Amino acid sequence: MDPLGEITARPPRFSEADVALLIEAEYGLGGELCPLLSERDQNSRLTTSDGDRYVVKIAGAAEGRNAADFQIQGLLHLEARGCRVAIPRILRTLGGASSTTILDGQTEHVVRLVSYLPGQLAADASPTPALMRSIGKSLAYLDLTLSDFEHDGDQQPLLWDMQRAPYLIPLTTHIADGLLRQTVLACFEDFQQIVEPQFATMRQQVIHSDAHPGNILVEESDPESVAGIFDFGDMLRAPLVVELGIAASYLRSDEADVLAHVASFVAGYDRISPLEDVEFDLLYYLVRTRLATTITMLHWRLATKGNDDAYVQESVRSESSAERFLTRVNALTRQAFATRIQQDCGR
Repeated sequence: MDPLGEITARPPRFSEADVALLIEAEYGLGGELCPLLSERDQNSRLTTSDGDRYVVKIAGAAEGRNAADFQIQGLLHLEARGCRVAIPRILRTLGGASSTTILDGQTEHVVRLVSYLPGQLAADASPTPALMRSIGKSLAYLDLTLSDFEHDGDQQPLLWDMQRAPYLIPLTTHIADGLLRQTVLACFEDFQQIVEPQFATMRQQVIHSDAHPGNILVEESDPESVAGIFDFGDMLRAPLVVELGIAASYLRSDEADVLAHVASFVAGYDRISPLEDVEFDLLYYLVRTRLATTITMLHWRLATKGNDDAYVQESVRSESSAERFLTRVNALTRQAFATRIQQDCGR
């Protein structure tokens, strides 16, 4: 499927009553449903009368059963392997299945119920060096547990997939600021000329692919320690360093040291899962590519969906610092970037 087709497809819009009936029939659970914001799916938090909480995820029709099964099996793999990081657990139906379905006319949507993880969003916590290192270590543990996971649905067509960055070049026409557009295009050009040719020879595996502070929880009693990681909707197979490039692009610092948060994060990851020299060298370009992707997608959404769209509003709020961070990262050379990161890693 065309990656743009998946992200432009209308998310499911089942009524609360229909969802409640399905969950009662398939899982034997009832309670209060609260909508959760999502880009492609219909998600709700279910709170039972006993106070137990779950997340109901109804996949968009464009996702397909194989892609949905890939995500489900990934979570089951992490649970079976005893991942050291808390992740959502797949709940079984009364019949023992890992998912069920719901129909919208002739269109079938995969439905799964997962546990709700407690904790405070890392996005709302103070970005201390200790927290950044904890995020790095936690993501490394997650990736190590995923390293032997295989599934034939691990190449889902996502525009957010770093490997597909060139797909976004036509969308840059929605960036009205000419200087910003040229900056973004330069990032994509560097990716095509410098990074893309090296991907085939690099270590690859299934990765989370969206480990930003809004998908990471910290302990409420210890806000410098990661409590869990959730939202595996963008999970796919890619070069391992892509995982770090994505996560690092969201650790934006306004301090004099622009890489203060990024360096601590990578040091934490490197301590558990050491990076290779080529991965250090390419991280600069991957951070810039993800920032260029974020900026392009935001301007495309604003142009095509308008300010009234709830997801657009949240994107504007959460991504307002992307342009500023890209400008500051661009002011560094690749060598200066790599040297600063390697210093924190003790290399």
